[in-house]
Amino acid sequence: MRNLYIFLIAGALITSCKKDDNTAKAVYMPEAGNGIVKEVFAIADTPFIVSYSAVIVGTDYPSVSGLNAANDITIHFKADTSLVAKFNTENSTSYPVLPAGSYELQATATIPKGATSTGNVSLKILAKDKIDPFQDYMIPVSIESISGAAVSSYQQTTYFVVNGTADPASMQPYDESGWTIAGFSTEEPGEGGGNGLAKAAIDEDPSTFWNSKWSGGEPAPPHYIIIDMGEIKPVHGIGIMDRYFEGDWQTDGHGQPHDITVSVSADNVTWDDVAGIKDIPHDAGQPWYKYFVSTLKQARYVKVTVTKVYATNSTNIAEIQIF
Repeated sequence: MRNLYIFLIAGALITSCKKDDNTAKAVYMPEAGNGIVKEVFAIADTPFIVSYSAVIVGTDYPSVSGLNAANDITIHFKADTSLVAKFNTENSTSYPVLPAGSYELQATATIPKGATSTGNVSLKILAKDKIDPFQDYMIPVSIESISGAAVSSYQQTTYFVVNGTADPASMQPYDESGWTIAGFSTEEPGEGGGNGLAKAAIDEDPSTFWNSKWSGGEPAPPHYIIIDMGEIKPVHGIGIMDRYFEGDWQTDGHGQPHDITVSVSADNVTWDDVAGIKDIPHDAGQPWYKYFVSTLKQARYVKVTVTKVYATNSTNIAEIQIF
């Protein structure tokens, strides 16, 4: 779903009110007069399209009534990432630059003879596996050069801010068939029947579970489990399924994760914390609780650390997904 929010910047408004001293017809970007143009969209397999344009204008800006190009006018655009630092300094913001490889710019457009505008020109945002969800990124698009008309003295750059959202339910979990357990804090073989062991958390069987140690002593959190996916993959988020309980142990809780930290690593040595998830519910049945990480990383190993549990010291998890 696409939402467009316009934030007006005083500097842009002041500039947009200036008269163009050029006697010849000139070209400008009408979107540039709106300050920041913010685009919020759902991350998907297909690109998200942001539109911009160039328009011919006379000396009486902002009116374009009755103006037509006397000849074809070619406009060359560029993604002017060098402007982001300057923008942040002047406006006390901290926008990161939209990463290289996460967009494709239509660099050339034409105002045909007799027309007034290029019409919509496309900036494709290639978000999946390229940007962090729920993060604002800035990508300035500028008129680099013009053939067949004068360059306007104003509105040559549009500052786009893009933010990709996502629905965890729509993300497909990775195949677990080649996964192994690369480490854990403790496990509890006393559960019997193969239960309580760390490997039960990745066997795709909700009836089995990992439980941290409770026999002969019950260490308090933190408790952790490390999953080796066998290859480097982008880690968007994780899913957690509780051990099945009924009665008071379900309603009041009995070791289900309350808060967790998600960390990732390429080598099982150097770790990056990518999510801190709090107040995980423990509803009846065994629903999946899915969460996005705050920072998209490429990783082979995923570490889930339970930092707080419900009602007791040990913890338990039936299944873990990674997507």
